[in-house]
Amino acid sequence: MFNKAYIKKFIHDSWIALRPLSLTLAIGSTTLGILAAYQMGAIHFNDPFDLLLIFLITVAGLLAQSGANLVNDYFEGSFRYYRPGGRQIKFLGVVRTYFDVYVFLWAMACFAIAGLIGLFLIYITNLHMLVIGLTGLFIAYAYTGEPFVLKRKGLGVIISFIAMGPLMVLGASFPFTKELSWYPVLLALPASLFIPALMISNEMRDFTRDQRLSIGTLSVRIGSKNSTYLYRTLVFGAYVLTAIYVITGLYHPVALIVFLTLKDALTANQSVTNFEKLGIPYTNRLHWKFTLLLIISLLF
Repeated sequence: MFNKAYIKKFIHDSWIALRPLSLTLAIGSTTLGILAAYQMGAIHFNDPFDLLLIFLITVAGLLAQSGANLVNDYFEGSFRYYRPGGRQIKFLGVVRTYFDVYVFLWAMACFAIAGLIGLFLIYITNLHMLVIGLTGLFIAYAYTGEPFVLKRKGLGVIISFIAMGPLMVLGASFPFTKELSWYPVLLALPASLFIPALMISNEMRDFTRDQRLSIGTLSVRIGSKNSTYLYRTLVFGAYVLTAIYVITGLYHPVALIVFLTLKDALTANQSVTNFEKLGIPYTNRLHWKFTLLLIISLLF
């Protein structure tokens, strides 16, 4: 029978593997996609079926990102869970701990349930939904999953932006609108820019190690200086783009409330520039604050 210490460590390690605080990325993107569909007149909140779709789409987005987090943890983070004398098993050709196997199977379960929801969404729409869903699930696995490991090919920042930004936003709006439109993508773009910024903050934290081990992340390939320039362009570009949207009428002037997060942006930028671990939580906090204020403004 497991003792309390083991159970406590198991729950703690499961929390680390899942990284639930990062799931605000999926919540933000799916919500913005749903809001875009609402503004296009495709959602009626008094319709129970539309409310069911909102729930299913949000859950599918959370499961897809959860699977990506767990796959990342299986291939890159298992060293955190060293258990002296712990039982091991040969799994997928590699000797791993039982906890490692549990993390991988958990990831596959997340993808499977998301896929089942996707099948229902395909049934009520068309094959465009299939392409969106399969592309999203592939990227979620291939970001760090073998044999693809796109992160080490310098593609991590780009594909994370595509998958968690425009693709997820479009995937959230499409079941309602049943049309491929640039409107949801453009509407969510300022918030989506923080997603690749968060990936860069992750790479910058590990920059020295990755450079020493010749791990070809984008930050290693373009250098730390250019990486910080790219990070600033993405973060502060979100504010510039918001202002442009207000001027052109795409956003209501109340959207300027996102500038209340500018202090957080400056703090995150300084932390990432100094290769600090806090750059990741600072950028994540900046994303959800900015996105929440943007969502509130879009209700106008």
